[in-house]
Amino acid sequence: MAPGTASGLRLGCGPALGCRLVLLTPKGLWEHSRTEAGRRMIRYGATSLIAVAATQVLILFFLELVEWKPEPSNLAATMLISVPAFLLNKYWVWGKSGRARIRREVIPFWVFTVAGWGLSTGAVFLADESTDDDTIVHTVSVMAASIAGFGILWVLKYLFLDKIMFGTDHHTPYDEDYEAEEAAVEAQTAGATELS
Repeated sequence: MAPGTASGLRLGCGPALGCRLVLLTPKGLWEHSRTEAGRRMIRYGATSLIAVAATQVLILFFLELVEWKPEPSNLAATMLISVPAFLLNKYWVWGKSGRARIRREVIPFWVFTVAGWGLSTGAVFLADESTDDDTIVHTVSVMAASIAGFGILWVLKYLFLDKIMFGTDHHTPYDEDYEAEEAAVEAQTAGATELS
């Protein structure tokens, strides 16, 4: 059957963006999972599941034990989990090493985190307003709304992290300038330490 039809559906962003199209059949997905890009997608998915589960546990903790309102519970859970999520993405999913670069890595990651938090908080607010407090339906609705808000950005975040921030071709002239600045600062720090 031709690509784009029911049994030949393809997933990917296409050659123009440097992406390989993946045939969405069991065989196509299996073959893709055996490539480095496929294993990276699996690690990204696993990292996301870990972050979602931990976020939900924290939301439940803040809602039920600390008795916070849903919006601050969502904010606290999101901010607390964003640090390990960043570290897992950088070091495990994309296999990068070295210190985290504030301008190149941390700030863009936090922009996505804040955008996801904004969407999820809007969804949490709607769930909070549309269900009765102190019911299991309310708690489950708030938790599901939080997941839905982040889910909207999940694919876009993967493409950004893979193609721009951590991907194999992410090294740019900007990185070279930044690395030169870092090397100069480290040399000055090392020189100051030796004089002490």
